[in-house]
Amino acid sequence: MSDPPADETPPNVQARDGWTAVIEDMEATAAEYREQGWETLELHPGDSVLVDSGRRTGIDVLLPDPEFEELEGLVERGSFRDVEVFRATGDALVYLLVVETDPDDETAVFVPAYYDPAAGADTLESIRETGSIRLFCRRLNDDTVTFVHDDPAPFLPETP
Repeated sequence: MSDPPADETPPNVQARDGWTAVIEDMEATAAEYREQGWETLELHPGDSVLVDSGRRTGIDVLLPDPEFEELEGLVERGSFRDVEVFRATGDALVYLLVVETDPDDETAVFVPAYYDPAAGADTLESIRETGSIRLFCRRLNDDTVTFVHDDPAPFLPETP
């Protein structure tokens, strides 16, 4: 599996300009972190969806093997306990840039994601009811790194 160029939307992404903007924001924000001396990892999911099953409920992003392995190594050596979430809407989608941070090691992982809130309305309701959200970063063989957050509000569209 090869990574798409930063200025190109993966073919299975329904998004167009919104996804490109998220990737550009990720690159700029990661550069700011690096300027402050942080180690950064920018992820480039091939797919991003809301999932709601007996096994897992949350946001699922599919990563290329090399990025997944680098993420796995960072998580094994550190403690990612803080998160910053940038959210935007457009093209009938919710776009996210999730920055998982380990302030002790000054390491930041950048996870861009998107989902269709209309198609995932039941999943969003389930997330609101549980009061937490999980971000599943996985590769094709289903090996997964999971980030759990007790405040799902930054990840969710505003309720009317």
